[in-house]
Amino acid sequence: MRRTLSLLAFALFTLTLSAQSSISAEEIIAQLNDGVDVELTGVTIRGDLDFTRLNDREETQKKGLGNQQQWKYHVRNALSFVDCTFEGDVWGFRIEGDNRWVKTGPAHMADFHKDVLFKDCKFEEDVNFKYSHFNEKADFPNAVFEEYAGFKYTEFEESADFSNMQVDGDANFKYTKFDEHVNMANAVFKDYADFKYTKFPRGADFSSVVFEDDAVFKYAEFSCGVNMANTSFRRDADFKYTKLSDPSNFAGTDFGDNADFRYTQLDGRDFKGRR
Repeated sequence: MRRTLSLLAFALFTLTLSAQSSISAEEIIAQLNDGVDVELTGVTIRGDLDFTRLNDREETQKKGLGNQQQWKYHVRNALSFVDCTFEGDVWGFRIEGDNRWVKTGPAHMADFHKDVLFKDCKFEEDVNFKYSHFNEKADFPNAVFEEYAGFKYTEFEESADFSNMQVDGDANFKYTKFDEHVNMANAVFKDYADFKYTKFPRGADFSSVVFEDDAVFKYAEFSCGVNMANTSFRRDADFKYTKLSDPSNFAGTDFGDNADFRYTQLDGRDFKGRR
């Protein structure tokens, strides 16, 4: 009986949050600290949503000579945000320190153990999931990032959906690892897009993507092919040292006048002849 009442209380709490027009980021963190899934639709989130403020954490590296103290935070509940607006920063990574450019304080990073969904959401400030590990599906379809979108060193264990997203600021997917297929079809990158050293072992869909600024795929690896049909590169496109494989689709791709394919390979062969 007690378990039934507890489950009912959790359900009512979730319904109450969904009925609100806005909620503070602190309330969401409190809900996760209570072990409750987050499911919000049409809600504005006030303040910075910082997943490195959770109680569930462990020290993964102690501070020492040449070592920076590191803390890992565990998001063990599912997250679902649909048609939500985030007014503040969204952080899965931060470093303490007063210096803007060089910070040597403790590093904090968050891992996500359940499904994560940000569908039709708008992020008005920076988003940073650097070093985060998504154990289950992580989807951002139709998301709008008005500032920085950071996924540097992030690992996605399951398929990831970034289709139809728009990034107005820098998009940082450098060193990102997608263990399964990634979908970025119809995405628009309005500023610098960095996919340098990124690994796509299970294929990637970049069809009909628009890169309005420089796009960097230098040293990226597409082990199971890539679909870039009808994709448009409107400024520099850097594919130097990129490793491609079939099946790859470049039908209708516009590489513009400043594409660099030096040392690019397709199944071990020079790619220049396929331009």
